[in-house]
Amino acid sequence: MHELVRTKRAAIPWDLAVLTAIAVTVPVGISLLLMSGDAAILGLGVLTSIGALVASIADRGGPAVDRVRRIVANAVAGAIGMAVGALVLGNEPATVIVIVVASLLSGIAGVVSGLVSGAALQFLVYSIVGSGIDFGLRPLWLAPLILLVGAAWRFGLTWIDIAVGSGRRRAPERMAVAAVYSSLAAHLDALGTAESEAARRDVTTALNQAYDLMITTRTSLAGRDPRWRRIVTLLNATTPLVEAVTTVVVEGDPLPAEVPNALRAIARSIEDPHAPPPTLPPPDRSTPGRAALSSALRVVGSLLDGDDPATTTVPIQRPDAVGLPRPSARDRVAGLRDHLLGGGETWFAVLRLVVCVAIAQAASVLLPLERPYWITLTVAVVMKPDFGSVFARAVQRGLGTAMGVLLGAAVVALLPGGWSQMLALAVFAAGMPIAIRRNYGLFATFITPVIVILLELAHGGDPGIIVSRVLDTLIGCAIVLVFGYLPWPSTWRSARELGDRVAQVTSDVAEYLSVALGPNAADVVAAVAARDGDDETDPAAKPAREENDDRIVEQARSRSSARRATYRSLSDLRTRVQQTLAEPPPVSTAAAAWWPQIVSLERVTDAITSTAIRAAQSRAQPDQHDVELLHAALTELSDAIRERRPPETLDLPDDALLNSVADEVGAARAVLAA
Repeated sequence: MHELVRTKRAAIPWDLAVLTAIAVTVPVGISLLLMSGDAAILGLGVLTSIGALVASIADRGGPAVDRVRRIVANAVAGAIGMAVGALVLGNEPATVIVIVVASLLSGIAGVVSGLVSGAALQFLVYSIVGSGIDFGLRPLWLAPLILLVGAAWRFGLTWIDIAVGSGRRRAPERMAVAAVYSSLAAHLDALGTAESEAARRDVTTALNQAYDLMITTRTSLAGRDPRWRRIVTLLNATTPLVEAVTTVVVEGDPLPAEVPNALRAIARSIEDPHAPPPTLPPPDRSTPGRAALSSALRVVGSLLDGDDPATTTVPIQRPDAVGLPRPSARDRVAGLRDHLLGGGETWFAVLRLVVCVAIAQAASVLLPLERPYWITLTVAVVMKPDFGSVFARAVQRGLGTAMGVLLGAAVVALLPGGWSQMLALAVFAAGMPIAIRRNYGLFATFITPVIVILLELAHGGDPGIIVSRVLDTLIGCAIVLVFGYLPWPSTWRSARELGDRVAQVTSDVAEYLSVALGPNAADVVAAVAARDGDDETDPAAKPAREENDDRIVEQARSRSSARRATYRSLSDLRTRVQQTLAEPPPVSTAAAAWWPQIVSLERVTDAITSTAIRAAQSRAQPDQHDVELLHAALTELSDAIRERRPPETLDLPDDALLNSVADEVGAARAVLAA
């Protein structure tokens, strides 16, 4: 229950809250002002506000190009869905067929992309709305057109917001990269406290979000835009910083406050290019971690001063690692084909959606309900296969919608029609973008009264909607749980699948060990030592120096790539477990049992990172036989998880350089054995 009602921490998007309140309220408010007893004018205003609602749900902030794409895709898909639904309005057999086919298309679209998936959901939702509500507009294409007008009205407000902030066009990217530096400062602040683990996870989350944002928003211009390249380079420069901070945390000695303060000053200078330059602390080489941190800070300082990153001595990942070419249309089609032909889980999810929608449509036809389309709407939104835990969404939707219906019905029944309802509508609409970032059930609590008020304005207030809406919602959620969740084998296999995921992540950690401390890493340590002894004034030694530098850079990139992939896998696994904790027993019980193992794997990964940094700073080569012992122990741990047996007790090295890794691997083995 705690997982179901738990809210996430998130900043309040005041701009989106204001835009949504204005966009949804103004059209219906104008129609109330002009209607003069004409219900048709009020209907036009309500439908325009519904179109603005479609665009408002799509606008989640971020880069301008993404906001525009989401609004346009969702609005067009919603209008097409409403047109399709209107064609079968009043024809029950045709309605059932059309809505089932729409659910099939919506489910399949989930494997294409997030943009297409969101648009497909709006297509399904408004197919249901169009087939269940007669807005009294003729010809049939008029209602979808008005919906598009409402979306265009919200799009216009978004465009004004983008234009006003044109000087901050890249603010989302700047904010995301700055958040990485701020999270590193918070991690250092939490050193030695109970919040240290949570702070480390915040660093991983900030890195994931920053790289995801930079990759998904790249354009053809980005590769030639020096400002974009500079931001990407500053993001890539966090790689040695993250490794150094991890090492400092493992070392355990607190740093002076000027170090995290410098990281926060760097974050402020990234957010605002006009901010004063940060003051970096003096170099500190008292420990390997501090030496690496001082070196990484010096690189970032040179980047902020405008120096070419190629001239820095500490290797960093170049921007072209992020500016990857976009996949071609043929590649996208091939990927979709592979998903559909080889993805059994995808088809299971789509089949579950189609079955539940068909049952909801049958219930709508057979049960004597006033507005039964609400049942199918509930099923469509809850069962969307790529939107997270079905059980959690069903419970959250049921609770949130029930609460939202009570709020909306109270507004309709108790407040006099007109401007008092408009004020309530604005408040609920403003709460939607705030709630969606925190909890799905909370979002349902805000969006439901918006829909109730709009639809009841168009069709006249009726106190009976209190019972009707709650009953329809509970029926829809019951269909999801009984027919879309409980009977399916994948529901009860999830505990075993989670164990397989833990085993795979353990293999990823073993691979990271080989990259960070294996033979190539040892060769690089030797190359660094050789470079230290070179006479840089000797022209004859230049080819060997350049070869050594290339090896050092390549190993740094490999280690960085493996570390990021491992932490990403651990982060995804932790998210999966958190979602599964919201499931009923025995699934949630199994998820809780894996939690200590995930924590132990995170500690192993931290130990590998710190050991690699200490080896590089001290020019010490790890004994490859000892590294192989650690790799064998992690591989055995992965095999034991897959085979559901206690791990065998293999020898671990007794070496000063590798002691921390050996200790954490031993602890992970003990956790599994327990």
